[in-house]
Amino acid sequence: MSRAGMDLEFEGVFRRISEQTDLKTSTNLAEFLGISSASVSKQKTGNTFPASWAILIAKQYNLDLNYIVFGKKYADKMRKDDEDMNLLIKNYVEKKYDFELKDGDYVLKALSGEIVFFVERFLDHIKR
Repeated sequence: MSRAGMDLEFEGVFRRISEQTDLKTSTNLAEFLGISSASVSKQKTGNTFPASWAILIAKQYNLDLNYIVFGKKYADKMRKDDEDMNLLIKNYVEKKYDFELKDGDYVLKALSGEIVFFVERFLDHIKR
């Protein structure tokens, strides 16, 4: 990975994208991104797939970014971890504040997002 770890392995990422979208060729990818085929070819030759491309494609096609970037095994683990974290948050809030949260509740989603944000900031801090 180059540029501070922001590039991904081209072959695997593009294979997973092409399996789930109509972006089957480098030309399709270039057209979607609005860049030249030469730019895609350069990334392919260097075996780097910019994370920004993966994020854009995942958003546009409503794909699981963890699957695109890391593959099925890791994406399944992340999904399970998210479910476990949501259950922990739900149980904590319901017991501590006598407040019922339903699955898919906005409050639960917001709390999950905030916790992830704080954990990531904490981990960044302790790495320094």
